[in-house]
Amino acid sequence: MNFIKSAITDTINGLRAKLYQQLTAPIDAMWEQLYIASSQHYFIEKDNNTLGYCCINEENCLIQLFLETAYLSKMDKVVEALIKSELINAAALSSNEPVAFNACLFHSTSIKPNTFCFKHSNKAIAVNFPLKIALVATKDIPAIKLFLKEQVGMNDTFGYTENLVSRKEIFMVKESGVIIATCERRISDSQPGIADLGIIVNRDYQGRGIATKVMQMQVNRVLKEGRKPICSTTLDNIASRKAIERSGFYCSNIIFDIRFSDVNITEEI
Repeated sequence: MNFIKSAITDTINGLRAKLYQQLTAPIDAMWEQLYIASSQHYFIEKDNNTLGYCCINEENCLIQLFLETAYLSKMDKVVEALIKSELINAAALSSNEPVAFNACLFHSTSIKPNTFCFKHSNKAIAVNFPLKIALVATKDIPAIKLFLKEQVGMNDTFGYTENLVSRKEIFMVKESGVIIATCERRISDSQPGIADLGIIVNRDYQGRGIATKVMQMQVNRVLKEGRKPICSTTLDNIASRKAIERSGFYCSNIIFDIRFSDVNITEEI
């Protein structure tokens, strides 16, 4: 079995499209756009056949793994081979990819939840005392970048904010000239009809229900556009999870951190 380095080609994207059709829940946009997109992609080949592909980050962590339906019975052996070759020592996979996920569990020495991913009931929500949510304009980009750096430590030097502004996917709430919250509504290019929501509330304004109100308003916006909202939050962000659940979401899948032991392969793969 061979793992052949590849750029993100049309062939990779075609295989990824097949994977997305099989997922039990939509994939998180942040995970897709940052972690998967920045990982090294490999074709998985055996006997001159392409079985599928995988993505591995610079820390030797498996981020995504797909095999064609005809080769799903080899998933366990693929994971074994990846570990034995020292291409991976860990995985960060979601329970929405059950075959690959279960194969990684089989070889795991430890596993812990990292990110909760949510789907929505797709019913509009009555919002009392709605806030004024404005689309972020080009002139607002410096202020938004400063907000992201101060509030979540994100040093956006790679055009993240500019991209969101150009796509009209980032909004803000201001009070007396102060940004009290931002909200992203990322329209998925790979998953038709899906919009991924993310909210950051100014630390000085937290605990006032702002996150819940903004989330509910953005949910209604997405539903009015004819799309289905999804969102996610990390394990330790209890306040975020409460706001999400109050906005009609339910946990559909979890991204887990998985560690592996050494594998001794006793038969030819």
